[in-house]
Amino acid sequence: MVVRPVQLPGQESQKLSGPAPGDSIRIDSIAISRNWMTWDRIIKNELLFGAGEWVRYGEIDTSMNKVWNIGNFADVSYTINETPDGNILEIEALDALQIYPVITIDHSSENDYNYRLGIGDENFLGSNSELKIVWDKKPTGATWDFRFKMPRQLMFMNMTAEVGTKVGLDTRVFYDRVITEVDGKKEAEYQTRMIAPYHKLDVYANIGNPWHLDYRYRFSPDLSLRYMQDAYDSTLLSQEELELGVHPKDATYRFFNIAVSENIGTVDKQRHRKNGYTAGLSFDYFIGLQGTRSHYALNFNGEFHRTLTPVIQLSTWLRTGVTNADDQYRFIKGSSDVLGLRWGEIYGKKYYSAYAGIHFTWLNSKWLSLENAYFLNWGNGADTYADLFRSKQKFSVGTSLEIRIPVVSWINFRFTFMYAGPGTEWFKFNM
Repeated sequence: MVVRPVQLPGQESQKLSGPAPGDSIRIDSIAISRNWMTWDRIIKNELLFGAGEWVRYGEIDTSMNKVWNIGNFADVSYTINETPDGNILEIEALDALQIYPVITIDHSSENDYNYRLGIGDENFLGSNSELKIVWDKKPTGATWDFRFKMPRQLMFMNMTAEVGTKVGLDTRVFYDRVITEVDGKKEAEYQTRMIAPYHKLDVYANIGNPWHLDYRYRFSPDLSLRYMQDAYDSTLLSQEELELGVHPKDATYRFFNIAVSENIGTVDKQRHRKNGYTAGLSFDYFIGLQGTRSHYALNFNGEFHRTLTPVIQLSTWLRTGVTNADDQYRFIKGSSDVLGLRWGEIYGKKYYSAYAGIHFTWLNSKWLSLENAYFLNWGNGADTYADLFRSKQKFSVGTSLEIRIPVVSWINFRFTFMYAGPGTEWFKFNM
């Protein structure tokens, strides 16, 4: 029997016991166990070799990383049994429970929360397909969201396909942050720039070709088609809101959106530990069908993770975008981009946000993982690049604690405490 443990991200330079990565062995047959849900076909699709081939141990390690990256498993390991009938590669891929109730509490205050209720399955019938139906409640309204995605393992030439719709009520709320001085102390107040409630309808279809996830990167842009309808309705406003803010006239805005995106790089994952990088560029063109003119949006995002040891991980990411929309379809960002901010504080034709943190994993077993992080998070929004960097940047500092049970992947708790200046939200709870 040949035993070679699966490498953790960041261990590539460490010496492992047993054969070297360049050594080869003939694999005469492949046996897969403990995948009580996932089809064998899904796992074998990730292997860089088949039965009856000579394989380098480094290729087996890479194949195991690919199996981890499917995201369905709480544990992955392998052994090679040398028998009179040949060498058998035995892969143990312990399925995590991927059918889950969607019960999400994301709360900072009465003005910044997101409650979600529904059901999802990220491994539908063992096929690695994704199915989700969710009711989503925010201060701005409530929507229903449905999506179904076919995985690349089951489609032609590594492609993916996704369809979905979102329907319900939403509201665009834009804030101006004003610093006042009371008794020698500076306090932050928020003045509403605009309140815009509307009936929302989105229908979309995506076709992807993520070769970068398959360790065989080639130029293969993804295409997304989307129909959007926003029907603004001032009767949804309370009398206090009518008196408080300026809102757009009742009107219906319709768009047809065509988006092209491309991503490079791969992030290896074992449970929540990450190692690697990705970078993505997308171009969206919104064809105005009713109520507004056509406009575009160009977005870039990148992330980098480096696992220095099984305990310490460095993480950073950057997002930025440019649009020529000159109405309420400018970028609108909040705590999802800079923790502690309220929705609408980052607003304009240009925006950026960035994150840098050090993450410590104190436990990372298939039954329990425990991580805490310390981070800086910053960004800004404006209509011109001059104002984007000339005006005061929005910063937050903080720490987070995350508890997971990998075998039951939907059990996840995160507590985040941050400070972004006077009057900002100071905590966030995700479940």
